[in-house]
Amino acid sequence: MRNVATVATGIAAAQAISLVFAPFLTRLYGPEAFGALAAFTAMINIITPLATLGYANAIVMPETDEGATAIARLAIVCATMVAPVMLSFVYIFQDQLATWASLEATPAILYLIPVSLLLGALLSVADQTAIREGLFKAKAGSHVASTLLINIGKLTGGLLAPSGLLLIVFFMLGKAINFVMLLALVPRNGAYEVRRWFGAAGIRNAAREYRDFSLYRMPQSMINAAALGLPVILLTSFFGSGAAGQYSLTVLVLGAPVMLLGQSVGEVFYPKITRAILEGSQDAGKMLIQATTVLSLLALVPFGIIAIAGPVLFPIVFGDEWSRAGEYAQWIALWLAFVLVSGAYVAAYPALKLQRYLLVQEVLSVILRVTALYIGFTFFKSDLAAIALFSIVGCFLSTALCVVAFIRLNGGIYFQKDKD
Repeated sequence: MRNVATVATGIAAAQAISLVFAPFLTRLYGPEAFGALAAFTAMINIITPLATLGYANAIVMPETDEGATAIARLAIVCATMVAPVMLSFVYIFQDQLATWASLEATPAILYLIPVSLLLGALLSVADQTAIREGLFKAKAGSHVASTLLINIGKLTGGLLAPSGLLLIVFFMLGKAINFVMLLALVPRNGAYEVRRWFGAAGIRNAAREYRDFSLYRMPQSMINAAALGLPVILLTSFFGSGAAGQYSLTVLVLGAPVMLLGQSVGEVFYPKITRAILEGSQDAGKMLIQATTVLSLLALVPFGIIAIAGPVLFPIVFGDEWSRAGEYAQWIALWLAFVLVSGAYVAAYPALKLQRYLLVQEVLSVILRVTALYIGFTFFKSDLAAIALFSIVGCFLSTALCVVAFIRLNGGIYFQKDKD
């Protein structure tokens, strides 16, 4: 509970900072600038899991520090190999990517994508190591401080020369600042001896032992990011960057409680449920049910308010030109509530050896989400109808994740059973 409180406090502080600055930033930059940032971020989110081939998520798994540092070395080696490939990709498809992201005026900004991959890989390794070592206070502190500095920079830049390009630059700087500040706050011992993250020792064995993270978790994460980025892509294509900006603000605001509650519980719960399942503890099922129940109760208040009063609240808080975001919010709130509630079960997937299923469902989710968006855009000719159908599909997919994990748990020894 202390660890959860520490993570939750840090995330809450960072989200509070972002939400305090948001009404000022939305009046300075406008939907088009936020739409350009959303498109660029969607690209980065899709390819970021590729940087470490998913191995960074396995750092929490080994019993020894040497095993964890071997995975860290493997993740960083993967990133140094992927970045040049991505640089070539940007060079070849620069015009197409710039058109898609509404960055025709400044296409050279796309060359920051490989840099973002390297920064994302380093930050991912540092974050997962902090989770493994229980350094939740340092992780929370670096996140809060970097969020504050970046929002001050956005506000200052918005007063001088607001643009989508400026938002993208600060998005990149945020990763770098977060990484540097986290290293400054953690002790240099155990798995956090950073010098041990570089080299090739043990990476072959680590790649073989945790290959399911590369085979299943990495493509699953990429497909999931692609599915979540679909509204941005299609809104930009059909209705322009302004509509994509409306959607991105909605996800930013409603993602705050998901980040606060889901990540704070998940980061502490992930290693605990992993150990419980790997040790064959019968308390694992009970732990999952308790966590899901708590998350369900916590989801009612924030998402219930937005589902009822979103169209009224958004224009008041963010300005009149953001009224469409409030209409999007009514549907997205329903979907993100299901995402939050399913978080505990998803955290158990690696230990339950369900990552293959997770990949299969992500492929199915892309098909269903594309279909939902296509129906909304093509048959209803409405961005709101597309977002509504997209959100309903998301609710169904989150429910399926819970059901599959519950069946696997119930079929094992993970639920308390009567001795007779």
